[in-house]
Amino acid sequence: MSDTARPITTDLLCPRCRAELQVSNNKLPEACPGCKLLLRAPRQKAFNHNFLLAWRKSFCWYGRAPRREFWGFVVIMGGIGLLPALVLDVLSNGLLIYLVREYLYPIPEIPGLVRAVLGSMAGAALLLWLLLLPIPLFSVTVRRLHDVGRSLLLPLLTLLLGIPGVILPAILLFFILSSAGQSDCVTNTEVVLAFIPGVLAIIFSLIILMLCLMDSERGTNKYGPSVKYPLE
Repeated sequence: MSDTARPITTDLLCPRCRAELQVSNNKLPEACPGCKLLLRAPRQKAFNHNFLLAWRKSFCWYGRAPRREFWGFVVIMGGIGLLPALVLDVLSNGLLIYLVREYLYPIPEIPGLVRAVLGSMAGAALLLWLLLLPIPLFSVTVRRLHDVGRSLLLPLLTLLLGIPGVILPAILLFFILSSAGQSDCVTNTEVVLAFIPGVLAIIFSLIILMLCLMDSERGTNKYGPSVKYPLE
């Protein structure tokens, strides 16, 4: 065995199959030699490699994810989703196009055919982004919380509260619009109850965000060895 490689003790095992791992230059192997579970990006300094790693581990609830893996996914996916959203804003003469015309340059109106084609493409891209985002985002968040010693309870509660947090205000708005002119169609208590799940989901999301900003726990915790500090 080379001087730069040393076997991991029984305290540092694969979080899925419990096979012993081997560390080289204070880094875990890219994948477990037993179950082939991906443990880290092949190039730690490459932001896009951590983004791709998060995608490849979309259904992986084992192990830990360092900050680089989590934010590599979140930042790039946020940029991908922002592009079609900006296109739709421009095509609908929204806030962005208003600010540009008001303070920078009087942009001419977009032809109707171009608006329809670009709007359809941007809408389809945004819908696809919304459908693809939740699963890898949830899994990488769970692994990031594992990396700081937290369980999946908090993101699971956030998800369970977020669903009624969207549905209940939508139902409330439907009743208000369908009962126009009737001031007593919805009581104040019903309004408060409709928004409680959403407010709690936002609070939990902010707590998760703060936890995801924390550095990795050193060494091994109950979720497996640290990708960043495996030997400490």
